[in-house]
Amino acid sequence: FDYFDFKGVKHFIARSGWSKQGGFEIYVENSESGQDLYDHLFEAGKEFNVKPGCPNLIERIEGALLSYGNDFDNRDNPLEANFDKFMNLESDAKFLGKERLKQIKEKGITRKLMGVKIDHTNIDMYCEKTLFDDNNDIVGFVRSAAYSPTFKKVIGIAMINKPYWNLDHPFKIEINEKIYVGTVCDLPFI
Repeated sequence: FDYFDFKGVKHFIARSGWSKQGGFEIYVENSESGQDLYDHLFEAGKEFNVKPGCPNLIERIEGALLSYGNDFDNRDNPLEANFDKFMNLESDAKFLGKERLKQIKEKGITRKLMGVKIDHTNIDMYCEKTLFDDNNDIVGFVRSAAYSPTFKKVIGIAMINKPYWNLDHPFKIEINEKIYVGTVCDLPFI
């Protein structure tokens, strides 16, 4: 992160992004200077075919770069979202929810974020989709999904219930009034 000056106006630049490619985000001071900077960057990058970018959903999913509000939210605890590697519940640090997280960890979680592969080439993800088994019991819920050219099928991030954590566990999903099959897998995909 840093500030830089362009034509007397200070802008903020960050090397960040929501794909495994990396990239830069520029936060402009105002729309007029932002438009000038945009025009300058694309003129300077013309020979390199520079283009504006945005989050690439499939790269985010393949790399298991989780998105708050899509893959997890306030219904989920950090242990279910696989954030336990970023917490030390035994440290002397005090924080809200520490004792409750210790209780959950001791009891064990009953669901967690995992990957899914679906034998289909298209999916509309405007809301969570339910995964179910042959008995119509709920396996879990797909939170984000997209077609993967790498795997030649739909892949996604899903909250999976504990009885179904075995890798390659089969499930069914309804997409556009048709039933498709898939399997549970680890994250990240790549």
